[in-house]
Amino acid sequence: MWQIALLALASMAPAGQRSLTFAGEPFGAQRNLTCTWFTNFENSRFEQCQDATGQVLQAGDGASIECAQGVCRQLYAAALKAAGWRKPDPLWGTFEVKLVGRVSLNPHEKRYLGDATRTVLIERFISVHPSR
Repeated sequence: MWQIALLALASMAPAGQRSLTFAGEPFGAQRNLTCTWFTNFENSRFEQCQDATGQVLQAGDGASIECAQGVCRQLYAAALKAAGWRKPDPLWGTFEVKLVGRVSLNPHEKRYLGDATRTVLIERFISVHPSR
């Protein structure tokens, strides 16, 4: 009997690789992503993302951003520092972000001007640099 339990455990995907639902939206497996992030006073979205296999978003689309608890604040603070931002205005520009996250499984209708049909869930960001 213990052999069956061992076989079942061995066949399970690692916890980080399973899909999950966050804020009511289903997301695929966790992966390392490099994304181009555009942000200004009214929009914040990923214009493109890629993983080890290539592009993960449709050309010309992009992705809305969701974050695990506190991660968006950490990303924003790191981007301010990386850009040397000293203005009282909200941060704006284009940045390269390396992160661990997930891409939504199902496209949705665009909800506002500048929105995208996918969502990227950032579970941990690794680095952020202004795009050149």
